[in-house]
Amino acid sequence: MKKLILFLALTSIIASCKTSFRISVLEPAIARIPENVKSYGIVNHNMEENSPEKVVGAILTGEQLNSNNVASERALDGVMRALEESGNLSGEVMLNTEEFRSLNGELNWAYMDTLAKQRGVDAFIEFSEMRTTSPVASVIQTASTGSRNARIEGTLFINVYIANSHEKYERYFVRRFFNVPLSGAMTLTSVMNDVQRKRDSYRALGFQLGYSAGRLLYPNWVWVDRRYYNKGSENLRRAKPMIQQGNWDIAEKQLMRDIDNRSDKVRRRVLYNMALVKEGQGELSTAIDYAEKAALEGDKMANDYLRALKRRRDQLAEF
Repeated sequence: MKKLILFLALTSIIASCKTSFRISVLEPAIARIPENVKSYGIVNHNMEENSPEKVVGAILTGEQLNSNNVASERALDGVMRALEESGNLSGEVMLNTEEFRSLNGELNWAYMDTLAKQRGVDAFIEFSEMRTTSPVASVIQTASTGSRNARIEGTLFINVYIANSHEKYERYFVRRFFNVPLSGAMTLTSVMNDVQRKRDSYRALGFQLGYSAGRLLYPNWVWVDRRYYNKGSENLRRAKPMIQQGNWDIAEKQLMRDIDNRSDKVRRRVLYNMALVKEGQGELSTAIDYAEKAALEGDKMANDYLRALKRRRDQLAEF
C-alpha cells in the first residue's frame, strides 16, 4: 500500500511539471509572395464550361445554371474578405481585363504594368479555373434515389502576377465541399426548390473557396494542442505565464537564461520549451532544431513533439 501511495505521489509530481494547453501558432504563408506586395487586383478569368445543374436549370426555370460561373463570381467576395482580415493587404475586383492575355494566351505584361499603375495595385490575383462537381449529375437524379443530401465539391485555381518585376506564382489551388439538404421529393415544386437550394449552395461554396485562396497569400494563426514544462528552474517557472499568454519574445529571453544550465534536466526542458516558443513565433525550422536538441539530450516529450513539428513542415511542403 505504501509503495502504491509513493508511486501515485511521484506520478503527481512528474505530471505537475508539465502543462497541456492550446496555443495559436503562426502558419507560414503557402504562397511566398514578396513582402512589399500589399494591394491586389482580382481578376476572374474562369471560362470553364462545366455545370452539373445546367440541364435541370434550363428545363425547369428557363435559365442555364453554370455552377462554375456562379461559384467563381462569389469567390471574388471571399478573396476580398480574406485580404481585409489579413490586417495589411487590400484588394480590388478588376473588370474589363480582356487584354490581360494575348490571343495565344501569353501574359500581356505591358498592359498589366499600366493597369497596375492606373489602379494603384502591386499585383494581380487571377482565377484561372474553377471546377465544381457533384457525384450525382442532377437534382432530379438525386431525388429519384430518395436521397436527402447532395454533395457538391469545388476546386479553385489561382495565379498571382507581380507588376513591374513580372514574377509569377501559378496554379495554387484550394478545395472545399458542401452537403446540400434536399427534399427528396419528385414534385415539380420540390425539384425547383432543390435547384434553387443548390444554386445558393454553389454561391456559398464559391465564397469559401475564394476566402481560402486569399488566405494562401499571408501567414495564418491556427490552434494546436501542445505541452510544455513549467518547473525545474526559476526561469522555467517564470516563463510559464509568458508562454500561456503567447508573449513569445519575453518567454524566449527568460528561457535563454538557462540555455547553458549545468543541470541536464533543466537544459533539455529549456530546449523543449524553446521549440514551443519558436513554433509560436512562426519559425518552424528553428523549432525543429530545438526539438531535435532536446531529443538528443534525452527529453521524453521531445520525440513526439518533433514528429508533430515535422508533420507540419511536410504538410506545408506539399503545397
